[in-house]
Amino acid sequence: MNPYYNLPLEQRANQRFIDQFNSDERLWRKVMRRRRLRRKLLRCLGPKTLKQLDLLEFANARPPRDCIGQSV
Repeated sequence: MNPYYNLPLEQRANQRFIDQFNSDERLWRKVMRRRRLRRKLLRCLGPKTLKQLDLLEFANARPPRDCIGQSV
Protein backbone atom coordinates (compact mmCIF):
# COMPACT_ATOMS: atom_id res chain seq x y z
CA MET A 1 0.00 0.00 0.00
CA ASN A 2 1.34 3.39 -0.96
CA PRO A 3 0.53 5.96 1.76
CA TYR A 4 0.98 8.94 -0.61
CA TYR A 5 2.78 11.15 1.87
CA ASN A 6 3.42 13.75 -0.81
CA LEU A 7 -0.33 14.45 -1.26
CA PRO A 8 -2.62 16.49 0.98
CA LEU A 9 -4.90 14.46 3.23
CA GLU A 10 -8.04 15.16 1.22
CA GLN A 11 -6.46 13.79 -1.98
CA ARG A 12 -5.03 10.54 -0.60
CA ALA A 13 -8.32 8.65 -0.64
CA ASN A 14 -8.98 9.78 -4.21
CA GLN A 15 -5.54 8.62 -5.30
CA ARG A 16 -6.09 5.19 -3.70
CA PHE A 17 -9.40 4.93 -5.55
CA ILE A 18 -7.71 5.87 -8.85
CA ASP A 19 -4.94 3.33 -8.28
CA GLN A 20 -7.51 0.61 -7.64
CA PHE A 21 -9.35 1.57 -10.84
CA ASN A 22 -6.11 1.48 -12.84
CA SER A 23 -5.16 -1.94 -11.51
CA ASP A 24 -8.64 -3.25 -12.34
CA GLU A 25 -8.32 -1.81 -15.84
CA ARG A 26 -4.96 -3.55 -16.34
CA LEU A 27 -6.44 -6.85 -15.14
CA TRP A 28 -9.48 -6.48 -17.42
CA ARG A 29 -7.18 -6.02 -20.41
CA LYS A 30 -5.03 -8.93 -19.28
CA VAL A 31 -7.96 -11.38 -19.42
CA MET A 32 -9.15 -9.97 -22.76
CA ARG A 33 -7.54 -12.78 -24.78
CA ARG A 34 -9.50 -15.44 -22.88
CA ARG A 35 -12.67 -13.39 -23.22
CA ARG A 36 -12.31 -13.22 -27.00
CA LEU A 37 -11.56 -16.93 -27.24
CA ARG A 38 -14.60 -17.76 -25.12
CA ARG A 39 -16.81 -15.65 -27.35
CA LYS A 40 -15.45 -17.43 -30.41
CA LEU A 41 -15.83 -20.94 -28.98
CA LEU A 42 -19.14 -20.51 -27.15
CA ARG A 43 -21.21 -18.76 -29.79
CA CYS A 44 -24.27 -20.74 -28.72
CA LEU A 45 -24.48 -18.82 -25.43
CA GLY A 46 -26.30 -15.53 -25.29
CA PRO A 47 -24.65 -12.15 -24.73
CA LYS A 48 -25.92 -11.92 -21.14
CA THR A 49 -24.43 -15.30 -20.25
CA LEU A 50 -21.12 -14.40 -21.86
CA LYS A 51 -21.00 -11.13 -19.94
CA GLN A 52 -21.70 -12.96 -16.69
CA LEU A 53 -18.86 -15.37 -17.46
CA ASP A 54 -16.56 -12.43 -18.20
CA LEU A 55 -17.40 -10.74 -14.91
CA LEU A 56 -17.02 -14.00 -12.98
CA GLU A 57 -13.58 -14.59 -14.48
CA PHE A 58 -12.59 -11.01 -13.68
CA ALA A 59 -13.77 -11.38 -10.07
CA ASN A 60 -11.82 -14.61 -9.67
CA ALA A 61 -8.67 -13.06 -11.14
CA ARG A 62 -8.73 -10.07 -8.77
CA PRO A 63 -6.71 -10.43 -5.62
CA PRO A 64 -8.77 -10.51 -2.44
CA ARG A 65 -9.31 -7.11 -0.89
CA ASP A 66 -7.59 -6.45 2.37
CA CYS A 67 -10.30 -5.26 4.71
CA ILE A 68 -7.85 -4.04 7.34
CA GLY A 69 -7.18 -0.33 7.10
CA GLN A 70 -9.37 0.33 4.07
CA SER A 71 -12.51 2.40 4.22
CA VAL A 72 -13.97 1.34 0.88
